[in-house]
Amino acid sequence: MKKVLVVDDEPLIAQGVSDLIARFDLAIEVLPPVLDSEEALLLCQKTAIDIIVTDINMPGLNGLDFIEALQETNQMTQIIILTGFGSFSYAKKAMSLGVKFFLEKPVDPSAIKEALQNCIEQCDRYTVEKNFYKRQQIEQFIVSRALKSLPQMNFPFCLYLFDSKFYPQIMEGVKNYSHQERLTVGHLNKVGYLINEDELETFHNYFEEILENRPLNKGVAIDCTVSDPSEFLTKFYLGKNNLDKEFYFDTFQIIQEKDIGQENNYENQIYLDFSQRLLQAIDQGELTRATLVAENFFSTCRKNLYPVQLLRLQIIELLTLFFEKYEIKQDQVIDDYSPKIMLLNDWKELQFLLFHTIDQLKNSLSNSENLHLSQKVNLIIEEYYTQENLSLKWIANNLLYLNSEYLGKTYYSETGIRFNQKLANYRIHRAKELLCKNYKVYEVAAMVGFGSAPEYFVQTFKKITGQTPKQYVRSAAEAT
Repeated sequence: MKKVLVVDDEPLIAQGVSDLIARFDLAIEVLPPVLDSEEALLLCQKTAIDIIVTDINMPGLNGLDFIEALQETNQMTQIIILTGFGSFSYAKKAMSLGVKFFLEKPVDPSAIKEALQNCIEQCDRYTVEKNFYKRQQIEQFIVSRALKSLPQMNFPFCLYLFDSKFYPQIMEGVKNYSHQERLTVGHLNKVGYLINEDELETFHNYFEEILENRPLNKGVAIDCTVSDPSEFLTKFYLGKNNLDKEFYFDTFQIIQEKDIGQENNYENQIYLDFSQRLLQAIDQGELTRATLVAENFFSTCRKNLYPVQLLRLQIIELLTLFFEKYEIKQDQVIDDYSPKIMLLNDWKELQFLLFHTIDQLKNSLSNSENLHLSQKVNLIIEEYYTQENLSLKWIANNLLYLNSEYLGKTYYSETGIRFNQKLANYRIHRAKELLCKNYKVYEVAAMVGFGSAPEYFVQTFKKITGQTPKQYVRSAAEAT
């Protein structure tokens, strides 16, 4: 939609011309007319106007002086002169200022419509040419690693990075955005980019709506904010290096830059803790626990958007250790596992590969088959006690694939205690440890699975221990 402004010191004419233009079937937005050329100049300095229809003979700043001053602000604005003073000297001056349309009053509707159509086409050409030149400068800046200069841009701006395979669909999706001159879309070395210099929240909502109406295949767009030229390359390569985060999603997703980061010791510690617990469970023949430990690890990886390449290498390292330490038959699924893992593009496939390897261990660890059902349930309680929705039915449906009634009866017959009581006892046992570490009561409640019901946590704690959490903390402090 091109913005059109009518400038004329005669109110009836100004409104009449605006109303006439508004009735044309053109992609334009007609702004309220302005009766003073100096006021119009101030408006143009604050707001991007695409086409101006102006009179010449006006008090103060006349039409030709207005056009000359306007071109110092924006040479791209298209001008249509509409005047009752059609002298040759006026027309000659107008032509020297680059004005192509000099129409005399009374206005011929077909003539002004034709002039508007030509102006719209010229605006579109300017936008294309400007964007093409801007893309060239941006891409030269990236390739030269900041040896070239960025074009003049409005900071801060929003930078979306995505796989270039999505470029045609995203380009098609944003073509109707109302402020095209503030968007730059391109691709370089298999990385697509979209720069938005418009109001950030407005475009973010628009972009999300595009993805809802034009669903894309599995992939991600990294959403970064660039505050100054020195940040541009850093944010570009941060986004580029994290496009493989599509590994954790089934559909196209927008990822905020705050949710991604560089590989660090924290991420390595997640893996070290996991591998230690996994190997310990396997050495003890507790394959159910091993599977639960692996499942929790992948859940953590997805939640934290764990570096994909690092995860692949660590799982290769883990499987290599498995095959060196245990007698595992490498069947068709896990044969030649290293190159397979490097080519996997979905976390579920990687998780399945690890689960399958653990399952193969059953042939070499005889005691894994002899675990009582209640032992498996107890292991699950120890792994999942922090989840508020943990129940016998959930375990039966999602982990052990048994009838929940049968599972409950078997558990009671083997242990002499009901599942809910065992779960409550274990949660309170862990709560005691946390309370002694100076966590607040509501924090402990959330950490041991009572997230939305801290009052119920206090009741359960008192029922099992005979004390409220605060009383327990005081008595524990006195005992030490």
